Amino acid sequence: MQNYKKEFAKFLVRAEALQFGEFTLKSGRVSPYFFNSSKFNTGPLIEELGQYYASAIKQNLPDCSLVFGPAYKGIPLCVTAAAALSKILNRNIGYFFNRKETKTHGDQGTLVGQLPLQDDKVVMVDDVITDGLTKIESVSLIREICQVEFSGVLVSLDRMESNSQGSDAIAEFQQKTGVPVWSIITIREVCDYLKNRVVNGTVALDEPTFLKIDHYLKEHSIR
Repeated sequence: MQNYKKEFAKFLVRAEALQFGEFTLKSGRVSPYFFNSSKFNTGPLIEELGQYYASAIKQNLPDCSLVFGPAYKGIPLCVTAAAALSKILNRNIGYFFNRKETKTHGDQGTLVGQLPLQDDKVVMVDDVITDGLTKIESVSLIREICQVEFSGVLVSLDRMESNSQGSDAIAEFQQKTGVPVWSIITIREVCDYLKNRVVNGTVALDEPTFLKIDHYLKEHSIR
């Protein structure tokens, strides 16, 4: 496993973005873990998060030139990822995002930031893929307005489980759009690395909790 993945797994625990226990999800499933990206809510946390996005982008698309974030959660992600990637690659990386509603005065339009050109290598960033609808809409939007294709979509955590309809949202997204999906880390990678590992003075993931998640994934995992 790459070092940035290991550091990201520990970061999820430190930021309390990954919690273990018993959580009832929107789908009605009872999950032994919960991922909450809203925990990345301070300057230092969002800055560090951007470094992990940048590392994953560099690995999957080293010639990336532009980062897009779908409103709303994707907006701070594209900003911090572009800033971190600019430092890592030592060249300017642009960012842009969409508005939920088209602005009709001043800085008009649907998109904000550096608009893509035909030769740009564009990556979309978001926290997770649940049903994929927001990202499908984003792909269609950028194709229509800019006539540009995304080179990939990067999410922070791949939960590796079927959605409420029992299907694989990531596979369906890739099939419908032709755009590959990457993740900084998968839930299996997180669990394998954190199992019995001490983070901030305590065991991040003990054996009983690991077994609960393993059982849960065996029941609901589709990859």
